[in-house]
Amino acid sequence: MLEYIMKKLLIITFLFLTACKINFTADLYTSDLIELAKSNNPEIISLPMEIEFQVASCEDLNDEKRIMSTYFSDFEFLGCDINSEDFLSYAKAKVSAPVTNTNSITNDLIGFHAYFSDDRAYVYVDTIINDKSFKELKNYVYEQTFQELKLSESKLIIHLNNDLRDAAVWIMPSFVDSKPIAIETEFQLQKRQKLIIETSNVSNSYLEQNFWAPILSIVYN
Repeated sequence: MLEYIMKKLLIITFLFLTACKINFTADLYTSDLIELAKSNNPEIISLPMEIEFQVASCEDLNDEKRIMSTYFSDFEFLGCDINSEDFLSYAKAKVSAPVTNTNSITNDLIGFHAYFSDDRAYVYVDTIINDKSFKELKNYVYEQTFQELKLSESKLIIHLNNDLRDAAVWIMPSFVDSKPIAIETEFQLQKRQKLIIETSNVSNSYLEQNFWAPILSIVYN
């Protein structure tokens, strides 16, 4: 019994001293984003996403899996391991992310919004989060760990796959294929070309405060 109590105290102390993170890796396709923007009716499609959520230990994750499965569709636990970058433990899961042509989502924590610019020259793509779900999850994390969940400490990585003949894409300041861009930058994509976009902590902080953040825009001809 004493050993069990000491273990719990060590876990709580560890969590108190570390920031709580959730990392997201999503796959988006240019044709899907354009077709959603073109639709006159509210539509939503589901695309694959992987999430990593920080845990104190890879042992006994039943509570964590139960809680996280309530915030993501098609939750499938993949395992738990120590991250080679920060040497913290993360549980991994495969989920579905909603991509929609409306500016809200109801059943998931995070998703994406595709819509036309006013002049229909561009398809804008934003990250959006469910503000109610995010607040609930933040409260749960704080109650369990005495630490706030901050998106500025998390990672959002997007694999942008071009399945059109070609595409011109403007990307907001971020890391693109591991290279930093400080201003909105245009990329010309050939068919089947992929860009890996990691949003900045400034963008992630904006997302946390405003429940949306711009990622990119596709030139629409």
